[in-house]
Amino acid sequence: MSKSIGLKEDQSYLNPYFYKLPTSPYMASKLLKTKPPNIMIALKKFSHLKEKYNFIVVEGIGGLMVPINQKYNLVDFVKLTMLPVIIVTSPRIGTINHTLLTIQKCKDYKIPIKGIIFNKMPERPNIVVKSTPSFIERLTKIQILGTIPYYKGLRYNSDTFKKISDQINDIG
Repeated sequence: MSKSIGLKEDQSYLNPYFYKLPTSPYMASKLLKTKPPNIMIALKKFSHLKEKYNFIVVEGIGGLMVPINQKYNLVDFVKLTMLPVIIVTSPRIGTINHTLLTIQKCKDYKIPIKGIIFNKMPERPNIVVKSTPSFIERLTKIQILGTIPYYKGLRYNSDTFKKISDQINDIG
């Protein structure tokens, strides 16, 4: 993503721990027989970026309860950064439950929520899928910042980010 927006930053700061396996950092480190991530090193790298830039997006690696190492989950890292979250969900079976559990975990940790984005909205959603964003907004009183349609063959470049940002309300 950093290349597509023209960001020239040392990758060790942007992504201090990278595993080729598509699973949690802790599980990947176990399967690959490497050291699990150190949350304090990740926090130090984050602090460096926070001092340097006035806007930072931290990707949620699958959800708040994803284990970073044996002791910490992503929610612990988010709490330490003191960043608000934007919950990104997709309209499929289990979305209401998953979204409400994520909201509850944020409340448990006193993490502010900026809003919710629905990702991969089908071109022709059925009535349930179409109604889910407004249903969740009414139920939780948390603003739906936007819905992003499903883009077949999506490529990460500046045009894509522009197209997607046009689908999202002001989140500043």
